[in-house]
Amino acid sequence: MTRKSASTPPYVPKKGLRAILDHIQGHAKGQVLSREELHRRGLSSHWTYPAMAALRFFSILDDEDKLTGKHAIFSRESPDLPAQQALLRESYSDFFGTVKLPLASPEELRATFQATYDLSDRVTNSAFPIFQALCEEAGMVLTGPADAVPEARAAAPAAEGEGDSEDLLRRLSSEEGFRIRHAGYQVVINLQVTKYTTEKDLMKMIKTANRAVHLMKKSGDRNT
Repeated sequence: MTRKSASTPPYVPKKGLRAILDHIQGHAKGQVLSREELHRRGLSSHWTYPAMAALRFFSILDDEDKLTGKHAIFSRESPDLPAQQALLRESYSDFFGTVKLPLASPEELRATFQATYDLSDRVTNSAFPIFQALCEEAGMVLTGPADAVPEARAAAPAAEGEGDSEDLLRRLSSEEGFRIRHAGYQVVINLQVTKYTTEKDLMKMIKTANRAVHLMKKSGDRNT
């Protein structure tokens, strides 16, 4: 049976939330965000309360309504998709912690989401589109065939950072790694590109890939 959550997920209009995320990109970490500011930016006064609650739900605002710095990962110019995925998995932990993805259809996804958070149809009509839109924007696969999600990706709670490349290489250079290293191995670099990816982002991806190859050579494998 699906576990119920005491925390209601955000239910503001998804376009309004996206507009807020765009607006606060010019704000610095630690800056206070007020309901009045959101209202001045065009958000209806009755939506300012749930909008602020939504930002707290995603840990973008702390208890004192100060920006935590996590808003920067939603920049349209330079989105951090792995960080977005990690934040969404943490924020919607009641869902991701109990549901095995991908589900068969968007209809099943919606019904499961509604049951997980014990929502009315009215609240689901606003809360589910936000969840679905943010997950899709972050590159997360929620529905489709069972093999739509690679095994490694499905098992990982979030994408790993660049620093983990060195840890991986250390494991390859361990006693177990030496037994397979001379058999040769294949390096696959997966560059995830969206319509918001810039040339600068691609250069960063290529730099990270080059560093991974450099570290593998540095580990001592002459066959690399």
